[in-house]
Amino acid sequence: MLLMLQGVWMGWLLSFPVALDSDDALNFAHGVMRFSVLEFSPHFPGYPAFIWLARLLNLLVDDPARAVQWASLLGSSLLPPLSALLAVRLWQLPVLLAPIWLTAMALPLTPTLALSGLSDGPALAAWLGSLLVLRASSSVSSGRLALAGLLLGLLLALRPSYFVLALLPLWQGWQHKRQRLAFLAPIALVGLACLLFVWQADGWAYFAEGRRFTDGHFHLWGNTAAAHGSRLLSWGQTLHSQLGPLWPLLMGLLLWPLRSKAKPTQLDKCWPLGWLALLLWTLFGQNPDNPRHLAPIIYLGLILLAGCLPAARSVASWPLTGVMLGALALLVTTLIPPALPAMAQAKLMAEQRCPALVTQWGVRLLRENTALPVTDGWYGGDARLALTQGACRLSRRPLLADELPGPYETQWFAPRFRAEPGLWLAIPRKE
Repeated sequence: MLLMLQGVWMGWLLSFPVALDSDDALNFAHGVMRFSVLEFSPHFPGYPAFIWLARLLNLLVDDPARAVQWASLLGSSLLPPLSALLAVRLWQLPVLLAPIWLTAMALPLTPTLALSGLSDGPALAAWLGSLLVLRASSSVSSGRLALAGLLLGLLLALRPSYFVLALLPLWQGWQHKRQRLAFLAPIALVGLACLLFVWQADGWAYFAEGRRFTDGHFHLWGNTAAAHGSRLLSWGQTLHSQLGPLWPLLMGLLLWPLRSKAKPTQLDKCWPLGWLALLLWTLFGQNPDNPRHLAPIIYLGLILLAGCLPAARSVASWPLTGVMLGALALLVTTLIPPALPAMAQAKLMAEQRCPALVTQWGVRLLRENTALPVTDGWYGGDARLALTQGACRLSRRPLLADELPGPYETQWFAPRFRAEPGLWLAIPRKE
């Protein structure tokens, strides 16, 4: 039944129109045709494994945008079964399979990752797969360790910024002292292949671009709390919007094993410590404007919170039944009719009603997919000049009256899923 529901769910995702809605996704589509980090095809650090996967799919569909979206979809579709299997292995409770599978499928974050055209979903699948292999039994064979190492190497090749996620499986694999070579060799081989791949495209300039991009992420355009402490409040708003008002209680439950003085259980303390490391990295090293950055702590948190359910052995027990009914109710609300993302809808309206456009979001995407003059809102002087000449303003936050030079009417484009961003389009009002 779960496999049948999974198939229907994937068919629903495949029915959505192909529409890239971010500059990052567009950069990946360019990388399918020509890989160069210096040309932002894609941007640093290059995401070699995701480009390889998208190029394989491009052989079937002959459309870079579709190949990129399908690569995200195929990787993200593995998140529900892998989360459920890992929860079963971690807590030794087979009855957790259905509720965790359904809950991961019903999360609005899952279809958001699947349709984003980004590498988050495939990287998370590789991460959960490596944890599942390492947790498969108490004594892991050399072959299993090699497979776990390969998946861990692919995680880093799919999304190198997920290096913090690698700490938990690295720690677990390192505990097998006599088999460390079997675990580390595949990681090193994947890393070497990635290095050769980026080297043949950009050479030494790749490392100079890496220094520039990393510095810019943390101090300029990244909007991280590491550079702007006020962004922690923005994270509070993001957590509230995605997890509800009880998110502090959920985090307390996840960290309870670190404070508890009870006898150790089958859950090693490295698991909540790994979750805590992910939380800190997310809060200080990621942008709260993008809820998809919460994905690692949400999926791992879901798996760890499953252990808080009463250890009932019957599927008919009331806690598990309640979780399954709640997951089904959430799934029903998530299954919306296929639609274009907010960015594509805003672009269509702007082409009909705007002489020009000012935006800080999707600048390259809009410049390549519309004939409208597009001004980057990052440059304040250019943006103010364009607005005084009648340009429309596209923003991911509500615009204040004093930010616009004259009377405007505002059009709101709602996101398809709660984890996607919505957009406001301010159109000059004709008097």
